[in-house]
Amino acid sequence: MQLTVVLGTSGEASFDIELFDTHFVKKWTKELAWCLENCELNQQEAFAGFITLSDAESRLRIACETINRYLVNFIEIPVSIIDQDQQYFNYLHGIFEKLSGGFGSPTRLFNTANTELRSAIRDLNFYVHRVEKKIQIKHSLYLSFNKDQYRRHPLAATDYDQFQFKFPAGTLFLHYAELGKEFTDLYEDKLPISYANHKNLHYYSGEATLTFFDFDAFRDAKYVEWLTLNQIDPYDKRHGHGKIPLGKVDNILAAYSTITAYDHIYKINIKETI
Repeated sequence: MQLTVVLGTSGEASFDIELFDTHFVKKWTKELAWCLENCELNQQEAFAGFITLSDAESRLRIACETINRYLVNFIEIPVSIIDQDQQYFNYLHGIFEKLSGGFGSPTRLFNTANTELRSAIRDLNFYVHRVEKKIQIKHSLYLSFNKDQYRRHPLAATDYDQFQFKFPAGTLFLHYAELGKEFTDLYEDKLPISYANHKNLHYYSGEATLTFFDFDAFRDAKYVEWLTLNQIDPYDKRHGHGKIPLGKVDNILAAYSTITAYDHIYKINIKETI
């Protein structure tokens, strides 16, 4: 099978993603088709990997200021967010968890919030991840859907076999469909393995990410040591860490050039190939 991602406000350009021939990919493609039929694409999140770190900080600030208009002085906002240490970003993560709740168990505030406040709470979570890592450009396209419309399904026992810990640039992989922190987040944020909102990936949705950089979960040897010290087998896929590849683009440079020229997803077509 093949995905054709059509870009531009009038469908001016496109590129193809060849999907891998696996049982999980076929299952995921059906969920993608459901999302395309029933959900709106989130254009801002889709291209967030290509905005500057300064722009990401601005969006994070706007989210915090919007929340503070509804909940006066609820969030402490420094003059420069980007210059804060990890403790401050962990504080923002805690604010998000307090306001949002979890999948299937949202807070009363989140349930009753209007569209502006709900979007601001989600943007707080989305952009804090980008800003705290100090990543200038993330070089990835996120096939993102409206979170009030999309759905999740638990991974089957056999799905965990699909997790991989290394793959090349140009790979499409299953997007994280949890509200919480993965092993890598706990390690990078200097949090204990017992962190209350620790969640690896145990659900899938129709969302995916196309990356333009090589992925290696264990490129940091100290991360592997950290897992081992916490009595975790780094290569045990049942933990739901690593990523599940779904497909790849053949011409990485052409796809990248097209995406950066047209920052709007017009439509996505799913095609059977012979």
